[in-house]
Amino acid sequence: MTRELMSDLRIKALIAKISMQGVQISPEFLNVLLKNKDEASKILEEILKKLSTMENKPLIITPEFISDSSKQYEEEIDVKDLAEEIEVIFEPTEYILQTPLSKDFRNYFMSRYMKLRKIMISERYDARGAIDIRDLSNKKIIGATENKVKIICIVSDKKVSKSMITFDAEDLTGEVTVLVTMKNSDLLQKAQNIIPNEVICVEGIPIGEGKILATDILQPEIPRQINNVCEKRGGPDIYAVLISDLHIGSRFFMRHAFNKFLLWLNGVFGDAKLKGFAKRTKYVVIAGDIVDGIGIYPGQEKELAIKDLKRQYEVAAYYLSQIPQHVKIIIVPGNHDATRQALPSPTLYKEYAAPLYKLSNVIILGDPAYIKLHKSLFLITHGKSLDDIMVNIANLKYETPAKAMIELLKRRHIAPVYGGRTLIAPEEEDLMVIEKIPNVFHAGHIHTFEYTNYKGVTVVNSGTWQEQTEYMKNMGIYPNKAKAALINLNNNSVQAIIDFEEELESEGDQDI
Repeated sequence: MTRELMSDLRIKALIAKISMQGVQISPEFLNVLLKNKDEASKILEEILKKLSTMENKPLIITPEFISDSSKQYEEEIDVKDLAEEIEVIFEPTEYILQTPLSKDFRNYFMSRYMKLRKIMISERYDARGAIDIRDLSNKKIIGATENKVKIICIVSDKKVSKSMITFDAEDLTGEVTVLVTMKNSDLLQKAQNIIPNEVICVEGIPIGEGKILATDILQPEIPRQINNVCEKRGGPDIYAVLISDLHIGSRFFMRHAFNKFLLWLNGVFGDAKLKGFAKRTKYVVIAGDIVDGIGIYPGQEKELAIKDLKRQYEVAAYYLSQIPQHVKIIIVPGNHDATRQALPSPTLYKEYAAPLYKLSNVIILGDPAYIKLHKSLFLITHGKSLDDIMVNIANLKYETPAKAMIELLKRRHIAPVYGGRTLIAPEEEDLMVIEKIPNVFHAGHIHTFEYTNYKGVTVVNSGTWQEQTEYMKNMGIYPNKAKAALINLNNNSVQAIIDFEEELESEGDQDI
């Protein structure tokens, strides 16, 4: 630590607070502070604020960690002059159209099992050495406590009693009953969060024909991303804006707030800081529910301003046409949109959404989709399965959707629960296994906004642009509305959250 910095008691105190959180400051970042001595306290305060929102904090603060503070001194740029860099890594439409559905789910679940087994064996050292279930019948290992074994299995059923939790599970060679007693509180907590149809690794002691007493349970999980900062492009920071759940056509669509969003993207709304963000925004990513749809839930017709689906998409296209041409718009469908409701979902049906396809700066993908924006890999899904995750795992709430999204990452699957509220198509291959670890995981559907960082992955649920409906009230959903999350594609961090409902109250109305 230089004497020049240490002489400021406020800076010294802030650095001490950061260190108390187990986070070190790199020499490169100290150089940033030295170059911006007048702003050093502000930069450190923003770091502390950002660290307070992170479940998994970085070990070292580098200059890329808080680009909003350390990079805002760069010369202002306008992304109109920058070439777009978009690569669609995966989206399911062509596979869905070309491959007939299976008669049952056997091939689908076999595909899920094999993919997740491969992930566990290759990425989790503590899952290696797993044996087939059929080998548990070997009399030499039954009941021998020194001969713990590991099996990788898919859970078919779960039962909870006063004395234990049991799972019926299987692999490609046989079936087994997994027993978890109440003696080990940590293991019991793991068992309580296991849901049907997920693939797990069980360590335990075979205790009889077709039974194993668990000593540990492992999920596929994602490994910690030690350096999830993109390789520097040598250019300026560029932003992608994440939104979802517009529900255009609903009487509760927040037209005025969305107009503020459009005005902001056009550089005519907000203070100098907001306008600076707009100049750097190259992409808008929309995670489904562009329109409110028709017949989605009981009594919906009473809540519709536009009762024709094609007309809803015409109005949606009108709004999105106001986004500047140099800003690329990426769309995946939601459960209110015109597409197959079962996951994986193909792109929007052109019969209804033709006006959107006519917009030259729009890319329409299926759900789920992987897309690379510059060097940042995005995994985008509407988030239909989050309803089932909320029901099956204790302590998850609609107010904290990012925590539910983390549960999908732990299971390495977009929709792990079969037979719940989420419809799943019997495809020959399970296309919803999270085989690639994204830099940014984006979803919507829940109508509440939250973001966090999990093991180096930026997780964002982007809320909604719809006021609370009667249906939401009955569901106990209190929406977080009209927010846009800016992702800095230089380091995958949340650069800023812009609240257009709040800005609406302060700025007054004006339509674009």
